[in-house]
Amino acid sequence: MIDRNSFNDAKMTFEKLIADESKRYVFIDFLSLAIDFSNSLNSSNWNLNLDKDGQFVRLNVGHEYCIQIYKDELLIICDRLTLNPIIDKISIEIVYLGHIKKERVRSDKIDNVPDCLAKTKNSVGCIIKIKLISDNIKLLKQSNFDFIKQGIMTVMLPKMKEAHSKGAIEYLSYITKRQIPNPIYNLVILPALDNFLEKQQKDEQKARQLSKEQRQNFLINADSKPTKTVTSQTVFNRNLYVVAEVLDRANGVCEKCKKTAPFLRDNDRTPYLEVHHIISLADNGDDTVENTIALCPNCHRQAHYGKKTY
Repeated sequence: MIDRNSFNDAKMTFEKLIADESKRYVFIDFLSLAIDFSNSLNSSNWNLNLDKDGQFVRLNVGHEYCIQIYKDELLIICDRLTLNPIIDKISIEIVYLGHIKKERVRSDKIDNVPDCLAKTKNSVGCIIKIKLISDNIKLLKQSNFDFIKQGIMTVMLPKMKEAHSKGAIEYLSYITKRQIPNPIYNLVILPALDNFLEKQQKDEQKARQLSKEQRQNFLINADSKPTKTVTSQTVFNRNLYVVAEVLDRANGVCEKCKKTAPFLRDNDRTPYLEVHHIISLADNGDDTVENTIALCPNCHRQAHYGKKTY
């Protein structure tokens, strides 16, 4: 019997299901990004289920299964609307899965299968052989994310939460060398949000006080995907060297309207601008200098709430 909270049991299960180390890493990276994305949308409505008999590992979002790995094949649920343009251009060896009530419908043509899950419109299952993971899995990332946006809106059952595997999360964190989150309901002690924000402000000030050369040295080895911390809600641990570098680049002038910053900060008398992600982190944007822009408060609010005129 598998212990869902055991790192060793999780390691054994993953290695049994995907014997090839390189293919196993490709899958773990894909799964970990899906977990990060699900957690950013709703940190209390997903789980990672390590089967007690070690026959599968399954990511559930809300009431819906999302990614499932077996011994010989991988099942990824996608949004067919964003998957169709991809498979029209690129040939992928996939068997598509849908359901008519409890009957499974499989076909190598996506138009021949109905929706896979009744609660998520346009959902389609994509079955890939383990040996083909490295070539095909990355092509399904965006359509899987689009499915997650729908699935996370359904309601997870209490028994699904009970099946969450902390051991599997620990194993994923070990393999990816970054902290993969557990759902918020699986955490006991949460740091206060005010304390977190206060620490981030102090760390940002330290980053901005470094020389350009010092910041560049940190940026060379920086991960473009930020880690996350769970407080009373999920927030991104933004790379504060990116923040400092972009503010330095702006030199006190809004990079959108080209007007001088509206005021100086009380704490250090520097021009007040806000750093905005062009492609938001919630939409899987990178936390990089290239994906950020320094904005005055008005332009920043417009970027979020007046997108049509921004």
